[in-house]
Amino acid sequence: MALLGLSLAAAVAVVLIQPAIRPPRWDLLSCLVVAAIAAGVGVLLLRRSASGGRETAGRHWWVEQRNSWVGFAVWSWAALAFFVAYAVLSPTPAAWEIVDAGSATEIEKVVSSKYVSSQRTGHYTSTVLVSVPFDQGPRITEVALTSGDKPTPGEEVWVLFAPSSPELGVFVGDRQSLEEEVGGRADLWTVFLAIGWLAFCWFMNLFGRWRSDPVAGLHRSKQQGSLHELPIVVAGVGVAIDERPASASSRKHLKPRIRMTSTGFGELYFYLDDIVDPVPLAQELVGVRGRVFWRPPTRQLPYADSVGYAVVLLDGQRYLCGWLESPDASVPLPTSALVPSHRELPIAGEPRALRPTSRVVTNANSVILQSVLVALVPLAVITFGVSDVAAVALAVASGLAVVRGRRRAAGLVRRHLQRLEPDGDPSAAVTRPA
Repeated sequence: MALLGLSLAAAVAVVLIQPAIRPPRWDLLSCLVVAAIAAGVGVLLLRRSASGGRETAGRHWWVEQRNSWVGFAVWSWAALAFFVAYAVLSPTPAAWEIVDAGSATEIEKVVSSKYVSSQRTGHYTSTVLVSVPFDQGPRITEVALTSGDKPTPGEEVWVLFAPSSPELGVFVGDRQSLEEEVGGRADLWTVFLAIGWLAFCWFMNLFGRWRSDPVAGLHRSKQQGSLHELPIVVAGVGVAIDERPASASSRKHLKPRIRMTSTGFGELYFYLDDIVDPVPLAQELVGVRGRVFWRPPTRQLPYADSVGYAVVLLDGQRYLCGWLESPDASVPLPTSALVPSHRELPIAGEPRALRPTSRVVTNANSVILQSVLVALVPLAVITFGVSDVAAVALAVASGLAVVRGRRRAAGLVRRHLQRLEPDGDPSAAVTRPA
């Protein structure tokens, strides 16, 4: 996965370094080929890890990290598709011919201009006469010039021309834009666009959703005097409709649900992310004792039976993160559940996240990587040089392939949960007796 991310980042980097060079773009194609190899190997490793055992260990709750990274990859793919298409759309064939025929020079004199205004801003669209020093002798050439400042006679501007081939014409503009036409780096605005979009994707998908070690969060809540706990026994694992969101117009989803019993309260329900397969989870958890920790929300929740985000510690060594609910919101949780300040909690970083693996989870992750492989094909075609319309169409097709792969993975998980839902009693699905 690291190699896949680095190769795609390298593809964007080579476009920013040289956006306008003659296709085929072998440098860009090589980055995409490495990305395809990495995605293919990732699919094989996923299948191998699923067949090697039912559980793996990790410090962080793996679902949060998976969801964040998948979201980041999907949104960031728009930047990759844009810049691959940009590598084909930005070059000017006439500029390549000029480079083949000669080299660039700096000499140009402005002899006339006119001002054009818009609603809020203004710029100068000028028609100027410039003296271009061709090999056969200087020629006065009329060219169009757009500038923010008013050009004046005698002002030096940048031109691109072939000294030995006047018939190829003359390009006029600022130095950066002309150098970009003949294989120079992209302008700073394009670089800032790439960095800004990736930063936005990072903030929306990783910064906002990435959570630190949940056990460390328990320590912070205890210091604030808001941490509660109850001893529990896992009575069953199944699927049920999550009450969130409460809006009648919003669709509620089927989620894996752990049914827990506590001598200090009764039954509690613990909902997990839908990517978690309840089948191997039931084999691991039914009959296991542990403790559920939660911090009451600072404001009233819009969900009737919700308690809030919680952490279930099993045997003091493994944990799960999810959403805690009570069967009846009118029954208050015991006030004695408040964790005293002198109570010792497990050391942050020692408990490991419970990571049940299954064929369903593996297939969902594989579908996403397979969609990446499919999405790389139209981008690879672009690198060989296509028309402007074809480049845009292929870039859009690449983005849609990734989005469709994510939806296919979600649909696969959703159908699996629907098959586990029993008729009339969702809480009884895949439950084993303690």
